Amino acid sequence: MTVQISSVEAAMRTPTTTEQILDLFLLRMNPPDYAADQPYYTTGNIVAAGLLRVAVIATVAFLLNAQFESSSWWWTLVLFAFWSLGAYPAWVQYKKFNDHVQELHHGTLCGSCKHFNPTNQLCMVLDEHVTTEKPPCEGEAWEPR
Repeated sequence: MTVQISSVEAAMRTPTTTEQILDLFLLRMNPPDYAADQPYYTTGNIVAAGLLRVAVIATVAFLLNAQFESSSWWWTLVLFAFWSLGAYPAWVQYKKFNDHVQELHHGTLCGSCKHFNPTNQLCMVLDEHVTTEKPPCEGEAWEPR
């Protein structure tokens, strides 16, 4: 039996500890159901999650370095891990983020406003995240670029 959650209930739901860890490292590729009223990806959290992943990989690499005695295949494996687990997911997420910003830019009233900040999908007048649902200012503070 599948339980359907409405978007209002999902937006009000708080994430579990496991979901918070997934969100900290941005380990999921699709936004969670509770991020309905806010953007899941922003430039800052993509960069921060990428740096956290790289820091964890570097810490594990330094801890295991004594075990493998600095052999060349070990460092090749570490460099591959930096790219495949640290940088590449951030690059994919940044591409998704840019696609979403382009969708907001071309498909919403806020995207064509001079107060729209695309790096964090924010209306700078009201300091609210812009969604595809409705303009935060109801169109009253809209000014052309």
